[in-house]
Order: sequence, then C-alpha cells, then structure tokens
Amino acid sequence: MPDSVDLGGPVREALDGAVLRGHPPALAYVREDGSPAATFRGSTYVRSPKELAIWVRKRDDGFAKAITKESRVSLVYADFGGPGVRYVAIEGRASARPELNDEIYQAIVQPEREQDPEKNGIAVVIEVYSVRGFGSSGYFEQHGN
Repeated sequence: MPDSVDLGGPVREALDGAVLRGHPPALAYVREDGSPAATFRGSTYVRSPKELAIWVRKRDDGFAKAITKESRVSLVYADFGGPGVRYVAIEGRASARPELNDEIYQAIVQPEREQDPEKNGIAVVIEVYSVRGFGSSGYFEQHGN
C-alpha cells in the first residue's frame, strides 16, 4: 500500500527554491474554455506536509480564474542532478486563498517577489492527494485520503 502524502524531506528539499537552481516545476491545469495549459511556477514551495503554495501574479485571469471552475491540477518537477527527489509528479486541488497573501508572498523566493513588487497577485494553495516519483531510494508513491 502506498504511503500517506508527506511533502517533507526530499520532496521539500527538491521543490523549495527549485527556480533558483533553474528547474521550476511545471503546473498543468484546465483553462475556462476546457483547453489544457501548462506553465512554469517558480514561486512553488511546500507549505505543509500535504500542501503546496504558489504566488500567482494575475489574480483575476489565467490560472487563478481557471481554478474557480476546475480545481484539479498536476505538477511535475525534474532535476536529475539536484537535491532531494530527482523526479516528482503531484496531483491535487488548487484554491485561491487571499487570506494567506501576506504569508505566501513573504515565503516565496526573492526573484519571484521582484516580479510582483506591488503584491497585485494572489496566494494559491494546492491540497495534494497524490505524489509519485523517484530519488536516491528509488521509486515512491503516496496517496492521501
């Protein structure tokens, strides 16, 4: 049976600050018109053992708007020479969380804050329900409730 979701340890080590190593995770979601979209999200970090956080610069458009209709998202990260896991695929549900704007904006890496110095964006939290990947210990799989 797969382990319960835990984004700590090697997953956190890999994702937090990945953009600073030139390997931002890619996020896939469904646009409002039903078409697929994939974007790099350099502000992504592990907020808790079961949550990712992202600062989204366009609060009323694109990804932030799309998740109000379809919240399911997936994220993929790969860095075969970096710390932590070498590859991870994550599935979850995203929601805009404006009450967390200050917390999440302050937690993202400085180059991402510089892209939105006026803090016009919005905080998004992804509640993770599936993680698959591999690292130095081999393949792993985790599923939440």
